[in-house]
Amino acid sequence: MVVGKIGRQCRALEACFLEAFGEVHQNRDGPGGNAYPAGREIFTFSYGSRPLVQSRGEDFRLLFEVRASVELLLRSRQVTPRNVRLETTPLRSGLNHKRLCCDTNVRLIAAPRLMPPRVMSEQTIIEELQRQLRESKKGQEKAEKERQEERQRAEKAEKERQEERQRAEKAEKERQEERQRAEAAEKERQEERQRVEALEQQTQPTKLDEYIAACHSLVFSNLNIERNRELTSKGSITNPRNKWCPTHIQPWSDFIQQQRITFGTIYDTFPADRRVFENRAFLSGLGKRISLRSISDEKTLESFLHNSVEDPVKTIIDQLKQVEGVRSAFDLGNGIIFENHPHAISDLSEEVVYRDTPSTPPATPNHSLDLNRLRPDQICVYRSNNAGSETRTMIYISEYKPPHKLTAPHLRLGLRPMNIYKEVVNRKTIPTSIDPDGRFQYYAERLTAAAITQTYHYMIEGGLEYGLLTTGEAIVFLKIDWSEPETLLYHLAEPDAEVLAHPSYFHLCTAVGQYLAFSLMALGLQGERRLRGQDERHQATEKLKTWVEDFETTLRSIPVDERHAPNSSPAYQPKTYQSVDRSPYPLRKRRPRQVGDEPNKEEVHREPAESSDDESARYLPETPSPTERRIRQRGRGDQGARRSERILARRPRDGDGGGSNEQDRPYCTQKCLLGLVKGGYLDVRCPNMALHNRQSNSPCDHDRGPISSCIRHPINHAQFLEILFEQLKRSLDDGITPLVHGGARGVLFKVSLLKFGYTFVSKGTVQAFVKDLEHEATVYKRLQPVQGIYVPVFLGNIDLRLMNRVYYYDHRVYIIHMTFLSWGGYEFDATGVVSGEGQFKGKAMQSLRAIHQLGIAHKDVRGANMLFNEEVNGVMMIDFERALLLEPPRPPLVQLVPNKRGWRPDTAESIKSVGKSGDRGEASRIFSDEIGLMKIVFGVHNR
Repeated sequence: MVVGKIGRQCRALEACFLEAFGEVHQNRDGPGGNAYPAGREIFTFSYGSRPLVQSRGEDFRLLFEVRASVELLLRSRQVTPRNVRLETTPLRSGLNHKRLCCDTNVRLIAAPRLMPPRVMSEQTIIEELQRQLRESKKGQEKAEKERQEERQRAEKAEKERQEERQRAEKAEKERQEERQRAEAAEKERQEERQRVEALEQQTQPTKLDEYIAACHSLVFSNLNIERNRELTSKGSITNPRNKWCPTHIQPWSDFIQQQRITFGTIYDTFPADRRVFENRAFLSGLGKRISLRSISDEKTLESFLHNSVEDPVKTIIDQLKQVEGVRSAFDLGNGIIFENHPHAISDLSEEVVYRDTPSTPPATPNHSLDLNRLRPDQICVYRSNNAGSETRTMIYISEYKPPHKLTAPHLRLGLRPMNIYKEVVNRKTIPTSIDPDGRFQYYAERLTAAAITQTYHYMIEGGLEYGLLTTGEAIVFLKIDWSEPETLLYHLAEPDAEVLAHPSYFHLCTAVGQYLAFSLMALGLQGERRLRGQDERHQATEKLKTWVEDFETTLRSIPVDERHAPNSSPAYQPKTYQSVDRSPYPLRKRRPRQVGDEPNKEEVHREPAESSDDESARYLPETPSPTERRIRQRGRGDQGARRSERILARRPRDGDGGGSNEQDRPYCTQKCLLGLVKGGYLDVRCPNMALHNRQSNSPCDHDRGPISSCIRHPINHAQFLEILFEQLKRSLDDGITPLVHGGARGVLFKVSLLKFGYTFVSKGTVQAFVKDLEHEATVYKRLQPVQGIYVPVFLGNIDLRLMNRVYYYDHRVYIIHMTFLSWGGYEFDATGVVSGEGQFKGKAMQSLRAIHQLGIAHKDVRGANMLFNEEVNGVMMIDFERALLLEPPRPPLVQLVPNKRGWRPDTAESIKSVGKSGDRGEASRIFSDEIGLMKIVFGVHNR
């Protein structure tokens, strides 16, 4: 058998087939005479094609051509389908990664009976083949055309499906883009709304709770303690030498309860939704600025606390006082003042510090020997009594201690119930380095005791019930129970730790919240007594001991590595009072507790300047001249002028002074007090004459006129000073009332000699300026001829040190010397009183020339040192601390005193006889300069 490989061309197929058929034919016609057995394979060929499922038209055409050619050849060899059949069977199948290939065999198989072949001509065969090829070609073309059309329809349908899918995808894409744009727009709107809300939240005024929380989180939390020892302040934490020392210290057991009640009262009376406080944006900026400056000394600590705590507390109280309910619950007055500037004559002021110290120290605790007095470690907190009033009352004192000197662990261990004088001051044994915990405990108790002793000392001096000590990190709130002043109560607060431990009521735990509650507790209720009197303070100090140890040396002896608590020390655990209820005490069903029902007293308390003005005016001369009447109307018509009156009788500061009878008593007249000094007669026009006359047993000189004008004073000048000395020694509260005004060298009091009713003015001063007032007394002695006319009447002076007393006028203002004068008059506002009244310039000039005639150069000629006195219808010069005693000029040709009735014949002679030999030319130049200065003063006012 011959097997031929058939390709795509018919001729090759035909040749191969003929060759094979010839062999078959020979075998059939050969010997044996019979053809191949039935079923024997006589011819096989194969062809390869592409996968049928993916065949193109030419593959089908090739298949038809092969079959047609085989049939034609068989017929041409007289082999018909009855003799053989053409089978197309799958030969094998193969797979590759792209297509399925299929090979097909074409077999020529002998039939059981072979018919004789029919002989066809070659031409016929060719034509037949051509015909079949044409038919096959047509069939193929038709099939191909149908396939192409079908393919085109399929492609068109596919294209349409693709286009539909693309349109759907495009529509979906557009929907997604629209949705994305909508989502983006909504996101932008939300972000814009959030930005607006955030901006509004940052810039809108805050509510009370919001403000307290923001002050803590945005400002106070930026406390930054300097850790580099080279950059921190050096030296002792304090110097408790000669400071009054408490005998016992005890925990302030009901402090938190009082704090809760205070906040409950606030929430009960102040509208919670009122937005009146500073916004978060401001507080945030403030906190950022604060964070840039670390706490390295008392000054930086003061600045931090002023911005983060004290100013916010003052702001809150300024808003609380606007609400009637809060005003009825607390005695707010016109708010509070955190004062960090010392009084002009306190021992902290520069001029006082640099004055010479006396060689003989007083018997009382030595205030002037504190050589470290210019430290900015104390501030005083005052209640501003009324709007437009200069009066104020101290409510507590605040002491600063930097946190690198007095640490929180020191306070945690150092504050415990103890006899401080026995267990700290006089302790003899000191733990060794073998016991680090005990050694640190010892140092902690010593440092803490030294710090609170200094605060306690100033609380006792100021007659205060409340005080505090703060390091910024921790606050020690202090209280003195004046029924037992030797015991000091304490409460340690650590705001940061307490805020974390009490998240539900953290407002009460913040530094601002605790300062606020403490300040309101110190302000107290309407009518409550705040300051203790001078006598009660003196009695308390008699029971106390002083700390006399040099603490600075002790502090510096502590090694640096022992100033921090050991790792095993319990001092690292902050005080949080976690088990204590910190919620505000509910007061909705309770009425604020009232202390007495004194509307009249309250009214006077709110308007002290006005009431004092009316009291003084009530005792002016009964028949003033027209000029005086105009001045009085102007002076009382302007409240601002009333506030500037200098030596005016006023109500005592809260807790000081005597009873209402003495403080409301009018001043004696110039003529009355001048008669007392000179041993003359009582003045019938003195408002206190009845009190003087009640004790008088002197006979009347009937030659002087009616009996009411011929009664002598019940005592002479020397007796007056003796009785006054004994009165002051017995009490510095009865008959003495501190006034608002003062000068650069002293402060003013209203004083009454209780036994005889003499009422006058006192000018008190501190040790540094005693020589100035002694010099002023010398000047007044030379001015004796014009006392009661051009200058006040000088009544003498008393040194309180001789009676072992000190008058605690203000924080660290220790009055030890008092000069007594008649009341000079009102300080006039030149723009309101002098303008258009040329005679006042003339009266002031007349007073100045009068003191010049006695050889006195004032050296401080200004409006504040000139008072208008309606009794003498003239101007009185005051404040002669800087005055010079010079040779008096030649006597004038005419009298300088217009009031001849008050002028005695010996006056002119006295003027002539005053003075010592000296350079009259130099004195005249000085006097001329002062006259020119007086003209300038009035010229400025007249413009």
